[in-house]
Amino acid sequence: MKKAWHDSRILSRLISPTRIWEYARTSFTKPARRWFRKGTWAVLDQGLFATSNFILNILLARWLSPDAYGAFGLTFAIFLLIGSIHSAMLTEPMLVFGPGKYKDRLSEYMGSLLYGHLSFAGLGSVILLLVSAGFALSGSEALAVAMLALALTGPFILLLWLTRRMCYTRSEPRLAASGGAVYMTLMVAGAWILYRQEWLSVASALGVMAISALSTSLWLMVRLRVKLPSLRRNQLLRDAFADHWAYGRWSVGNQGLNWIPMNIYYVIIPIWGGLAAGASFKALMNLVMPMLQAVWALSILLLPTLVRARDMGRDRLDSSLRAALVPFVIGPTLYWLLLALFSEPLVSWLYDGKYEDYTVLLWLLGLSPIVASVKQVMGQSLRALERPDSLFFAYALSAVVALTLGTALVYQFGIVGAGISLVGCQAITAALAYLSYRRLRRLDGDRASDA
Repeated sequence: MKKAWHDSRILSRLISPTRIWEYARTSFTKPARRWFRKGTWAVLDQGLFATSNFILNILLARWLSPDAYGAFGLTFAIFLLIGSIHSAMLTEPMLVFGPGKYKDRLSEYMGSLLYGHLSFAGLGSVILLLVSAGFALSGSEALAVAMLALALTGPFILLLWLTRRMCYTRSEPRLAASGGAVYMTLMVAGAWILYRQEWLSVASALGVMAISALSTSLWLMVRLRVKLPSLRRNQLLRDAFADHWAYGRWSVGNQGLNWIPMNIYYVIIPIWGGLAAGASFKALMNLVMPMLQAVWALSILLLPTLVRARDMGRDRLDSSLRAALVPFVIGPTLYWLLLALFSEPLVSWLYDGKYEDYTVLLWLLGLSPIVASVKQVMGQSLRALERPDSLFFAYALSAVVALTLGTALVYQFGIVGAGISLVGCQAITAALAYLSYRRLRRLDGDRASDA
């Protein structure tokens, strides 16, 4: 009896409300707080960069003619295609292999990626110079000048894309946010000088972006302790090249295909509506992009988290995925409501009376970040499983729909059709990525049970 009484007292202590609360606080609250802090820094990082580019886009839209701004939209869409391939070969594999395979030699590993960047950026600039020459020969002077400026400035902008993501490889989104503050300060100051001196143009704007990007990249590389490895007989370089090629060859296809439903409208809208119609679509998308960029920023932070969860077991990955979907969807939904409710005064104020004819379209375009959130979470789950090949079909089908049905919708309904296609194609990708993830998890479960 005495032993039973003693055991019951021990049991009562173990299940006391104080102990239960302490266990819950240490097991769940601390990890949640840590992820929330990192997520906050990631959003701040993307917010600072997005705000800088947002200000520049607003000034360009206000100061330039619709045709000139449409040329900028078309030019930058082509640059994003090159940038997506750059990210697929360098940035995306880095976020997978950096926290895992190369975590013990991270400084040299990041340095080896700079060699890859230099090679890729040089090739991209040559391509843009050829495209610029083609536009010049066809008589499209505005597009030729814009492409030439982008060929000269693109490598510095891409360098910043890479160095920012290096911060996430080290799980230091706070450093990335600091870089965002440096970039924003330089960018806004430069844009303000151009604005006041009435020197603002597509070429000068890209020049400011390049100078700001290069300065910020150098500062981040020092803080990240990036070390350039020797080029001679370096096993790390060979291993990194092999790993990035094995992973990136699928990712290049995915990123290239993903570019189509997100950016093809800047190319096809001017075919039937002219550059001014393309400018209208880009002006509206400028208001959607801040939330889209916030979603992309969080998804970059999410990938290393899912990789670590994958290493802890199947159930941990599934629970992390479910936990990520909630904050990813709530923010864009609230943003959509605010954007749609205040669309008319917002467009009128930002663009000084321009582009007001299509403000109601923000009700549709504002859905894009919501759908993109689901797409990004499911896509990152497949990347964490090191199965970018499983995303290929989803992106391929979405690209086919954009090129066929999307083109028909643009031809029939103009930029309204582009908005319908944009949201619809993202929904297709999200649904197919979810189905691919469930299939892979089911196969893993079957193999585990057989073993």
